[in-house]
Amino acid sequence: MRIEVNKEKCSGCHLCEMVCSLFHLGIINPEKSAIHIDKDDLDTSLHTPVLCRQCKKMKCLNAERLKMTPERKKFIWDRKRAECCPFDALPILGEEAFHCDLCRGNPRCVKVCTPGAIQIFK
Repeated sequence: MRIEVNKEKCSGCHLCEMVCSLFHLGIINPEKSAIHIDKDDLDTSLHTPVLCRQCKKMKCLNAERLKMTPERKKFIWDRKRAECCPFDALPILGEEAFHCDLCRGNPRCVKVCTPGAIQIFK
């Protein structure tokens, strides 16, 4: 399972960021969310939800000798792992990176996205 993004539908409301941090950390803080909204102010003015693509071959973990399944389920990672992501999809705050764990199989961001910009893809 992974989340598919349709940036043309994103309204830029940031509810997905808020619900992510609330579910995982018990606080509303978009900076501590595994999803973030990029806005292209200079060209298209589109909002684009950015989050982990749930790659099968996780380049962010390839340098480490880990079992990927348990690591994939973790929300907070070391910042060094995010720096290895070729898609720049893991938000960083300080020394922490925030990785989408699909809310343990029930992504909350998809539920609050009323325009349908983020949807489940199986």
